[in-house]
Amino acid sequence: MATISTMTRQILGRRTLLALSMAFALVGCGQKGALFIPTEPEASERAVFPQVLVPDRQPATPSTPQP
Repeated sequence: MATISTMTRQILGRRTLLALSMAFALVGCGQKGALFIPTEPEASERAVFPQVLVPDRQPATPSTPQP
């Protein structure tokens, strides 16, 4: 009988969930301050998140409808 019982799966699942929760809590401990959208001119030259993930991608420019 090499099967894992339902109770054992529940215990392992709970321990895994607890370990992941603790890891995420510890990762967030070093973050300080409130989130905000920067408005200074230097911020406009910084890369946005999609450009960080795919550096060769050009920023999307909004298309203006032609009259």
